Amino acid sequence: MVCLLKKSLYGLKQSPRQWYKRFDSFITSVGFERSQYDSCLYHKRSGHKCALYLLLYVDDMLLISDSAEEIKSLKHKLSSEFDMKDIGKARRILGMEIIRNRISRVLSLKQSSYLEKVLSKFSMTDAKPTSIPISSQFKFSSEQCPKT
Repeated sequence: MVCLLKKSLYGLKQSPRQWYKRFDSFITSVGFERSQYDSCLYHKRSGHKCALYLLLYVDDMLLISDSAEEIKSLKHKLSSEFDMKDIGKARRILGMEIIRNRISRVLSLKQSSYLEKVLSKFSMTDAKPTSIPISSQFKFSSEQCPKT
């Protein structure tokens, strides 16, 4: 599920910071913990099996859980606190395609469209792939390395 905020953050220099502080205060008050590795990742454990993850990127939010009820409950809490719009199941985030296989319970990310965009930007769409960036026939020695 992806949520899109209806209210703009743009204009004042401190707007993004104030938004993050307000959001962080709210989401931690409803039992989420901020990840020690990424300040935009929050997690909450509810019972033995159920985990709920919330990823925040500027004014976009991605909710991940194995419980539809937990997501529904969190969406209700978020919409009571913030003016937001639920735009349904996530298909893309940060240029990556999200692929779900519900049968095998696997969630994958695919970056091929992003890579194609980068190749196009640098006019390399017709470049031939290679496993190493230089031909294996070249032999280099430490004497050929740059000296500092």
